Amino acid sequence: MAQITDLYIYPVKSLKGITLTEAQTAKRGLEFDREWMVTDDQYNFISQREIELMTTIETGIDSLSLILTSNNQKVLKIPLNSSRSNKVRAMVWDDVCDGFDEGDDASRWLTDVLGTYGGSALRLVRFDQEGERPVPKKYLDGVHAESAFSDQFPYLITSWESLSKLNTGLSENDSFEVSMNRFRPNIVLKGLPNVEMMTSSNLVCEKSGYQFGLRKPCKRCKITTIDQDTGVIENPKEPLATLAKLKFSEEKNGAFFGQNAILLGDNAVLRVGDLLEIA
Repeated sequence: MAQITDLYIYPVKSLKGITLTEAQTAKRGLEFDREWMVTDDQYNFISQREIELMTTIETGIDSLSLILTSNNQKVLKIPLNSSRSNKVRAMVWDDVCDGFDEGDDASRWLTDVLGTYGGSALRLVRFDQEGERPVPKKYLDGVHAESAFSDQFPYLITSWESLSKLNTGLSENDSFEVSMNRFRPNIVLKGLPNVEMMTSSNLVCEKSGYQFGLRKPCKRCKITTIDQDTGVIENPKEPLATLAKLKFSEEKNGAFFGQNAILLGDNAVLRVGDLLEIA
């Protein structure tokens, strides 16, 4: 039996996340998760892989606006329900997605806070709710699933047992321990060791009537080397080197931590404290 201890959404891809006590699932993941992303002026996505300081921008959502706050307390508010006409085609990895450019004020704010990238001003794009970005069928066992601007899957699930095992390995390598926010999960569980080995298993919450399908161990990248509070890389090799050595997953060639997942069945409300059984 596993228990949800933490829930997070990241409204803007690669900016700081929001901690929740309950979260509503939606068509493409938790409500508002990765619904926006930063791009260059050709609408190619930009993440912490390119600009580490993206993680220092706080995000918030109220009933009216997406709210971005920089380290020096500059604030940008983007209306949630304004009419949008500047439709664009935005690239995230190999997918071209329908979206809306949030305008020049947002572009100037982001570029002022983060600078240009490759000589390009930054833009803010919102996923078109009428658009579609399917998860590749080979991972779905016949079930349809979609994501917005996440890397590929709508949900990322991690466990405290994996983090404890990783930090033990880091200590043995005379390296610093890392916090869970390096891995930017949506759902963090306690009581589920070796979650990376559970591909094709389902996690079922009998009380609230929802279940998740674990579909692909999450291969980690440079972002895990970035301190999510400061945007600083203290050691460009860790924790990736230790993760690769520990071999959390049977997948080859890489450092794995957590599982990519899809929601099976109808939308539901997730709550911290929910109990999940493995099926």
